[in-house]
Amino acid sequence: MVSPEIAHALNVMQPGTHTVLIYDSRENKRNILFSHLRNGLADSRLVYVCSEERPEQIRREMQDDGIDVEGLEGRERLTISNYDEVYIKNGGVDIPEIIDGFAKLAWNSTHRGLKSLRATAEMSCFFRQGKVVELVEYEKALGKKFHFPGMGVCAYDVIEMQSAGCLDILMPLLRAHGLVILTGPKGEVMLEPEAVQTRRVEQALQITIR
Repeated sequence: MVSPEIAHALNVMQPGTHTVLIYDSRENKRNILFSHLRNGLADSRLVYVCSEERPEQIRREMQDDGIDVEGLEGRERLTISNYDEVYIKNGGVDIPEIIDGFAKLAWNSTHRGLKSLRATAEMSCFFRQGKVVELVEYEKALGKKFHFPGMGVCAYDVIEMQSAGCLDILMPLLRAHGLVILTGPKGEVMLEPEAVQTRRVEQALQITIR
């Protein structure tokens, strides 16, 4: 379950919000990402980009969670894509192209009478494909607030980041976003960018950042 504080923040989120989620389990990841998308069922275009699980698996999990995946896809309201269709194509990361793709989808959605684009993405592909430098550049290029009518949650597995030896980029990643959500052994924490301090992040996630 998502905490009342975070559930409320996801529910009242406004277009332009660029959020980062650092999670410690796939269950926590799904709870928050699915909640984010569920809040847009009535009025938004929905996108899920997969890195850790295949699109077919996410479709089943969404369906089991009560989301009408087939109906939404049939009405072109939901797209579930693999990372190599969005982020890393033919081994390369074209940052302007990626951002332009999300922006066009967001503006097209508003032209159809929808409120905005609600996007979620698993970011593990950048670590697995050795594209860490490009990842940081991409997040900074998006900015703390989108210039298009979209609400995005970039999801990072803290255990995978630790195993990859990439915790040194955690704080720069957090500070590149407008809202920070952490899930760790002690529960969920939500922080504004100005409140993102190394010690607080370490305590929430039970990690040591070097």
